Amino acid sequence: MTAPLNTVRALTCPNCGGTIALRAAGNTVSIICEHCGTTLDATSPDLAPIAQAQAAMQRPEIPLGTRGSLRGVQWEVVGYLERSDSYVTWAEYLLFNPYEGYAFLVDDGRRFSLGVLMTQLPGYTGGSITVDDLGYTRFGSRYGAWVKFVVGEFYWRVAVGEHVLITDFVRPGTMLSCEESADERTWTKLDLLDFGEAEAAFGIARRGKSYGGTPAPHEPSPYGNLMKEALIIGVVAVVTLIVIMMMGGQSSRIAAETFDVPLDGVTKTQVIRQIDLPARLSAVRIAARADRIDNGWADLDYSLVNRATQESFDAYATAEEYHGVTDGESWREGDTTPGVKLSSIPAGQYDLVVEATGHLWSNTTFPTAFAASAGDTTPVTIAVERGGVFIGNFFLAFFVLLLWPAIIVLLHLSFEQRRMAPVTEDDE
Repeated sequence: MTAPLNTVRALTCPNCGGTIALRAAGNTVSIICEHCGTTLDATSPDLAPIAQAQAAMQRPEIPLGTRGSLRGVQWEVVGYLERSDSYVTWAEYLLFNPYEGYAFLVDDGRRFSLGVLMTQLPGYTGGSITVDDLGYTRFGSRYGAWVKFVVGEFYWRVAVGEHVLITDFVRPGTMLSCEESADERTWTKLDLLDFGEAEAAFGIARRGKSYGGTPAPHEPSPYGNLMKEALIIGVVAVVTLIVIMMMGGQSSRIAAETFDVPLDGVTKTQVIRQIDLPARLSAVRIAARADRIDNGWADLDYSLVNRATQESFDAYATAEEYHGVTDGESWREGDTTPGVKLSSIPAGQYDLVVEATGHLWSNTTFPTAFAASAGDTTPVTIAVERGGVFIGNFFLAFFVLLLWPAIIVLLHLSFEQRRMAPVTEDDE
């Protein structure tokens, strides 16, 4: 760390008689008296007044003459000014170090940025610019800024009302600001300081960390790194879920029986006995097949009954098939192989009680379409399978796993939208 030399000279304001500390002697061109606001010519031996005193004086939050260390360099506050672009107002502290020269501490009311004058011009690529192979995006349009208040010493002749045109280019963490006046054009590189960094350096009250409102144009999204981590974790979790689903998705048939079901509305009860479920919690699928049902349906009521506890797990399915001709066009619909799933069935030995009731479709619009009549039967096969995957549970888990990454992505996009939004009077 390099400490500034003792370059302070005590002078007297010719307008009010107040003592003025000239801190950057030999570099300062103009100095504004902190007692009366008169602009003085620092190059004149008698500090000749250049402009009348400002109507009202005010004290900057960081007093002139305060020293603080930022990024390994000890700076001294030698000047302070406030600027406005008609929408928002910000403050700029002029910092000085005899070895490093000048720098700017820019305060937007929320956070501080440390700015230094650039010694090289940026390169242009379309609507963007590059510096050190890093691209910067233009922020809004060129705008005018006016000095509203000034106090201290400066290396140029600054005064209230001074007007410049500013064009900003940004990337997260850094802003390049081009200022144009009638006499010159300058480029300043502004690096956003961490929350509390400037306050700790210059001994002022620490500001609370807040990401609400309108962010600075070069403020990095607080959700950027978290979004990357969330997406990586989310992808890994989803891949793991798919692998588990594929490994655990194999099913095996453990019982099956075929029986005839009357098609006259009479209920047929069939019991499939001694179904063993050795796993602590099992997924069970009951599949029916009634390929020979024709223009009718069979209601299938299932009760999976634990032989030891008599606890029952119930389900329902319908095997159906309809066909006919409408306006000369044939049609067919229904499902003769319905399946139902039962989840988290405790281990044990079970009986499956099946109550099947067959029906004929009694619609006289298509009397010639019926291939069966009351009193006939149709064979129905009931198979019991252990294992398999519940697609609904899979998608529920998929949604839950991606919910957190999705929320982080939305927060990041919202922050970026606010960061790059045009400045309006409501942002002041």
